[in-house]
Amino acid sequence: DVVVAPTMVITGGVLLYVTLPLHSRLLYVLLRPNSKTGLDNSFHTLMINTTIVNLIFALDCCLILEPSASGVFFEFYDGMGYYFAKIEMIKSTVLLLIGSVLHLVLAVNRFSAISFPLQHQRWWRGRKLFWFCVATWSIGFCFCVPLLFPGTTGHTVRINKWKHKAVEYTFIGEYYLVYSMGCSFSGSALEIIALIFYIGMLFKFHHFRKYTKSGAAEVKRMTRGVLRTTLAALCISVGMIYHIATYIAGSWILVLFMLFVYISYWTAGVPLIYVNNFSGNYRFLNAVNNVLTPWTMLVAFNNV
Repeated sequence: DVVVAPTMVITGGVLLYVTLPLHSRLLYVLLRPNSKTGLDNSFHTLMINTTIVNLIFALDCCLILEPSASGVFFEFYDGMGYYFAKIEMIKSTVLLLIGSVLHLVLAVNRFSAISFPLQHQRWWRGRKLFWFCVATWSIGFCFCVPLLFPGTTGHTVRINKWKHKAVEYTFIGEYYLVYSMGCSFSGSALEIIALIFYIGMLFKFHHFRKYTKSGAAEVKRMTRGVLRTTLAALCISVGMIYHIATYIAGSWILVLFMLFVYISYWTAGVPLIYVNNFSGNYRFLNAVNNVLTPWTMLVAFNNV
């Protein structure tokens, strides 16, 4: 315990700082007007919005969460705690929920590409997806407004694993139930539905291969593109599983982790993982989940 928790915190921080420039580079390439990424329009739009979520998350972690938790510039972060608490709590709840919405839409998008290749382009063409993303961000912004008022978030001072004074950001009163638990369970439901769509693709894959096997060169090119984007979407949503002393993965494992923490607290009245250990595990899982998108896109698509 003395070794594992700090190791997870350090590893997660390194992942975030190393990947931050890659988030920026990926967003620049995706937004560049003359960029030839080879992605279909709907997948391109979803990747732009997913990258924005990941970039905001990474910036918050690198500039606010990690320095605050490590005790670096303690006086500064303690003095700015009132304002940083609002940013941190919005990031850790509403922003993650927006990411789960995008994961679900990404799963639906790839499911339609595999299951209904003829209709897929027609269903997803035009600006419908763009306006859906605009609506998602707008609703998320409105949901954040109550947290901008006093009495909703706060910060406390604690002693971290390195025996330094550190700043921790929290909700106040019932806002924990509404935002932290509400967003966690909503995100869980969305990620589970996304998982169902990916499982559904397995049953449709044979039909997709049969449809494209005897097609022209253009159809075969389209097939390769669909398979690559689908595999990339799956990696972005599922993550990687390692077995080094613990199982670590992307967003779905993060969901299960949070569910076990909440269920333990409700049933036994004690947390499954105590504050320092919880912080280390949760921060590491979030870091892994955050860095998957840019590295997956970098490996899967040469043009990106």
